[in-house]
Amino acid sequence: MQARFGSSRETRMALWSRLFTRGTNERDAAYRQGARDARQHPLGEFTDPESQPAYVSELRARARRRVAEIDGDLVARRTALLGQAAGARETILRELSRPGLEPVNGHQPPAATAGEDAFISIAEARRRREERRRQDVLRAAGDAVQRARTRIEQLSQEWQSALAEREHAVAAAQAEADVLIAAYRSGVMSAHPRREELPPLWKGEVAATAQPPTLTEGTQELGRILQDVEHRIELWHHQVRPALPSPEEA
Repeated sequence: MQARFGSSRETRMALWSRLFTRGTNERDAAYRQGARDARQHPLGEFTDPESQPAYVSELRARARRRVAEIDGDLVARRTALLGQAAGARETILRELSRPGLEPVNGHQPPAATAGEDAFISIAEARRRREERRRQDVLRAAGDAVQRARTRIEQLSQEWQSALAEREHAVAAAQAEADVLIAAYRSGVMSAHPRREELPPLWKGEVAATAQPPTLTEGTQELGRILQDVEHRIELWHHQVRPALPSPEEA
């Protein structure tokens, strides 16, 4: 996915660039909050690795809530796409089970005997009519199957696009929080009377970027649906194609 949408580092840099060109008021507010907390809060709040300022905790919580919303939207999208894929699969199964698609027995009339030419000619004409009817139904079924199969492929591509959009949205939520945390820290460092004692603050990611299992399962389920219908279509072709009409019968 990185090959298609760029490396994670490039994506993150682009997001940071966009964020730094907007939201100046919010960054300024974060800076002022940091300066205010530096003057009012105890030193341990900024030096204890087990502690973090309440403002930073809220930024991280806000980012996590945003990621949860993004994933909730993606779960809904997954449900909708799987529902459409299941519907397309049912269409394929229905078309593959159409009656009257089995090959008409025999391509050539049986050997003629005296007095049977007229009977053989009538039988052969009936067989050819049946074969033409079968071919018409077969073409209609094949077209419907191909359209449904193509739809499943499109749904799978839509899901991959949705996953990529989720990655970008999560990265944006993280980057926004990171920008505000950096502004807050700058305010702390500018105003704290013992700033030289402050270690690097608040390392680590703001929110997890890993896809929840329920989302990665969407790729697997769509893949299974497509694999199943392709297998059934292949078997169907072997069953219905042996009696395709010869050029002189077409």
